[in-house]
Amino acid sequence: MQRANVSSAKAAKWVDASEDDVQFWRRGITVPPLHAFRRIANALDVDVHWLCTGQTHAASHVS
Repeated sequence: MQRANVSSAKAAKWVDASEDDVQFWRRGITVPPLHAFRRIANALDVDVHWLCTGQTHAASHVS
């Protein structure tokens, strides 16, 4: 979300969460529920797997 210049307030609206929750997610204090990952990935037009792990599907299969 940072690269896309999306505020915590805007992301909170996308996933129907509080701005505090989103800030905790951004700081790594808590982890968003799967439905939030899906909504954020959809809004940013990125793969949910990449959003969760930082890896593409192909990279996750490499030993």
